[in-house]
Amino acid sequence: MIHRIVQLALQQRFLVLMLTILIIVAGVWSFQQMPVDAYPDLSPPMVELITQWPGHAAEEVERLTTLPLELAMNGSPRLHVMRSISLYGLSDVILTFDEGVDPYFARQVVFQRISDATLPQGVTPSMAPLFSPSGLVYRYVIESPDRSPMELAYLRGLDHRARLQECAGRGGRLRFRRAHDAVSRPVGPRETLQLSPAGRSDCCGAQRQQWQHGGGFYTQGGQFYYVRGLGLVRNTEDIGEIVVASLNGVPVRIKDIGRVVIGHAPRLGIFGFQTKQKNDDDAVEGVILMRRASKHKTSSKGLRRKPRRSTRPSCRPT
Repeated sequence: MIHRIVQLALQQRFLVLMLTILIIVAGVWSFQQMPVDAYPDLSPPMVELITQWPGHAAEEVERLTTLPLELAMNGSPRLHVMRSISLYGLSDVILTFDEGVDPYFARQVVFQRISDATLPQGVTPSMAPLFSPSGLVYRYVIESPDRSPMELAYLRGLDHRARLQECAGRGGRLRFRRAHDAVSRPVGPRETLQLSPAGRSDCCGAQRQQWQHGGGFYTQGGQFYYVRGLGLVRNTEDIGEIVVASLNGVPVRIKDIGRVVIGHAPRLGIFGFQTKQKNDDDAVEGVILMRRASKHKTSSKGLRRKPRRSTRPSCRPT
C-alpha cells in the first residue's frame, strides 16, 4: 500500500505539489484565524450600569438611584449575581449572568428593565461598553506644540473619535485629560442681592433658550419661505445675551449679573506622559477597550494605523 502511494506521488508530481501548497496556505490562514490571545477572556457575561447624579451624597445616590435599579433588575433571566457600589454623584451596578449566556441577550434584558426603575428627574442610567476585564488593548496620547490639553481634548472628540469607531473589534473608549471644559458665570455678591430673582432662574433660562425653534413657512410670489429661530449659542457673547428674567419690564441678561468665561469643571484626576525627550505632567490620553469575542491581534492592528492619520494640523497622537 505504501509503495503504491509513493509510486502515485512520483507519477503525479504536479498534483502533489499543488496539494502541498494548498495545505500550507490553508494552515497559515487557519493559524491566523485561531482565537488565541495572550490574555484569554475567561470572565462570565457581565452588564454594568453607570448612573451619574452630580452633586449628591453617596447616601442619596444609594437610596434614590442604586436601590431602584437593583429592584428593577432583580429576577432577570439567567442572572447569577448582582453587585453595586454608590459613590458621591455616581452609582455603579454590575450584573453577572450565567456562563454561556449571549452577551447581547443579557444587555437586551437589562435595557428593557431600565424603564421599570423609578429614578429622579434628569437621571438616566447608561450601560458600559461590551468589553471583558482583560480587554484593554490600546492606549494613545495626543500632543501638540501649540495647543493646551483642554483644546486637545476637544479636538480629540471631533477628529479621532469618529475614525476610531471604524475599527473592527472596538468595544468602547475611556478618556483621561487634565480638565473638562465648561462655561462659568462668576457673580459678585452685590449683583446677587440686587438681582436675586434672576439669580435663581438664570441656569434654567439659559438651558431653555439654547434650542432651535421652527416657525412654519409662508408664501410670497409663488415661493415658500421657511421660518426658524436660531437659538443655539456659538460663543460666550451669545451666552451673555440670553434673557433669564424680567424686572419691572426690563429684561435681565446673563451679562448683567456676571461675566461669562470659559473655565473648567473641578478636576477629578491627572494624567502625565513621560518620554526620553520630555516630561509632560499634564496630557490627554485615550484608552481603547476591545469588544468581547474579538481578536486582540486584529483589533490592535487596525487601531495602530488609525490614530496616526490626523486630519487637523498641529495635533498628532503618539
